[in-house]
Amino acid sequence: MTWQWDDIRFFLAVSRAGSLSAAARTLGVGHVTVGRRIALLEKQLGVTLLNRNPDGFVTTPAGEAILRQCAAMESAAADLERIVAGHDALLKGSVRVATTEALGYQLVAPAIATLRKTHPELRVDLITGVRTLDIARREADLAVRFARPSASDLICRKLGDVAFSLYASKRYLASKGAPKQGQGLAGFDLITYSGTPTAMGPFFMGESIDGAQVALRSDSPFIQLRAAANHTGIAEVTCFLGDRAPDVVRVWPDRPPARRALWMIMHQDMKRAARIKAVSNAITEAFRREKRMLEQGLAAA
Repeated sequence: MTWQWDDIRFFLAVSRAGSLSAAARTLGVGHVTVGRRIALLEKQLGVTLLNRNPDGFVTTPAGEAILRQCAAMESAAADLERIVAGHDALLKGSVRVATTEALGYQLVAPAIATLRKTHPELRVDLITGVRTLDIARREADLAVRFARPSASDLICRKLGDVAFSLYASKRYLASKGAPKQGQGLAGFDLITYSGTPTAMGPFFMGESIDGAQVALRSDSPFIQLRAAANHTGIAEVTCFLGDRAPDVVRVWPDRPPARRALWMIMHQDMKRAARIKAVSNAITEAFRREKRMLEQGLAAA
């Protein structure tokens, strides 16, 4: 048999995702390539690992029998990559940074632009969204997140706090009236996330949302602000974005914003890699420069 570890990646991806197209997106290849690699692995092993049904693919008993070993191989390969990369002294190559869209816009992208003036051989893959990526499996090398993970092999450094407040259009507040602080948001329309990142809570500045109606869900703060500007309802977004939006206002301008801790996260095996240190230091320095804006919004100006 001449099967290789790389073939196992394709089997694991389809087994987890349940379809060739979803696995292809995870692996960054075409779905035809995924199907071809699975067929090749099955031929070399002499067994069927996956069966197609109307809903996608399901793992066969033979596939289930080797899943744990395949996952262990994946983990060992990721460990090897991290250990080697963690001893890399070169300030070049790629670094995968995961963060939210708002932080990528305000904090990370400007930090990388400044860093590349002195280190042009660095390349950053900036992955934005609220989904948490697995640093142990090198889905990301660094993460800048509001949620602090508990895994013992991750290094978490607090960057500081970020301010959030409630925003709506003047027209919406004129038509509905402003909600009373401490009395909840019953009867109001809310704009929120499609997949609520619970680790960032409590949301809506801790106000009860019993009796409120969700009008729109989106994981993009820019879309949330656009919806609020179009009188769709009330959104909770970072003050550094909301205060700049021309067609919305703070629902409670005199109330101090809610603040959430922001963390820099990396795997302990990667802490010595020169390129990882350079990127993490650049983001840390960018936060220091933007500290007042991030913690207060335009109220800091």
